[in-house]
Amino acid sequence: MRQMPVREEFVSGIRLRSQRLLGRMGVMPDNPMVKLDGQSAYGLDLEMSLLLPSSAPAPWCAAVHEAACFLADRPWEGDSRASVDLTTLSLLLFARTYAGDRVPRDVPVAELYEALDSPMDQEPRIVDEIDRALAEAGQGYDPAAMRSTPLWSIFNAARDRYAGRLGGSALADDVEPPAPGPSPMRAAAGRLAQLLADYPAEAREQTTAPQVAPGPLVIESDRIQIVTAGSIMPLRCLQNDPVRTVRVDGPEATKECDEGHISAHWSLEAARVRMAVARATGARPSVQGRFELQELLIVSTDLPRHSDPRQANVFLRGPEHPVVGRDGVFEQIGRVIDGRR
Repeated sequence: MRQMPVREEFVSGIRLRSQRLLGRMGVMPDNPMVKLDGQSAYGLDLEMSLLLPSSAPAPWCAAVHEAACFLADRPWEGDSRASVDLTTLSLLLFARTYAGDRVPRDVPVAELYEALDSPMDQEPRIVDEIDRALAEAGQGYDPAAMRSTPLWSIFNAARDRYAGRLGGSALADDVEPPAPGPSPMRAAAGRLAQLLADYPAEAREQTTAPQVAPGPLVIESDRIQIVTAGSIMPLRCLQNDPVRTVRVDGPEATKECDEGHISAHWSLEAARVRMAVARATGARPSVQGRFELQELLIVSTDLPRHSDPRQANVFLRGPEHPVVGRDGVFEQIGRVIDGRR
């Protein structure tokens, strides 16, 4: 009997285990294949999933879906404008309906327009209203636990007037801190007011949004890795133990090792984890549930969200072929090493 070379046996074993695992889990049949493109990384259903943590109250879920109906026909491009618009309108609808006296669909368009129509050189008036509503609904900052609820984190990101303005040097004692700039919510309020100014009443009844339910996405894998253009880094916990579980719940992404250490990571974004799972399984980026995967390749924050790790990384990409899988990674490493000698 011919003895299989060690590397060939290793690769063959990975393929066989992967096929058996996917077949046993039923990942492919249960989650219809979708064609991923640049727009999928910024699609409405994905952005909705990032606003729907499992702890979200029912009025918040209804507000997100109603806001999505208003924005369903808007262009969803590779920037943050559309997602901030969705967040801002969801927060306003929640602030007007969290008490339960009406549902988001009952809030008139004229009322929304009036609330959003603010001078462009000022922060929108709705900021204070949303702040109070979240606090009264029990969705604000929890001083006892010393942590924010997911909805409070979503709100703070939208109203942050220092985003990208506070570097390490700006926090030094001898450096004058920068003045606050316009928040993302300020520009979003202006865009939404423009949208609602001439919004036809019949369009609200006819437009539908993706059906995205709140809930976590949990991935278990022996190989969870962060991919940059020039490296493939195994994800580890704060104690340097290998991470085998990643959990996404609304805007939050956390990692867990075998020792039970749970933490966040600067390079672990919820949207990027969802895109990694979508590429690995063929499921929609907004999918929920538990998955067991042979390998999970998560694109680093250094790369655009829509990047395919097998095309963006030098070790996973071959010069002769647009994409090479694990079969070509050893040759790629050898060529890079030879080129540096």
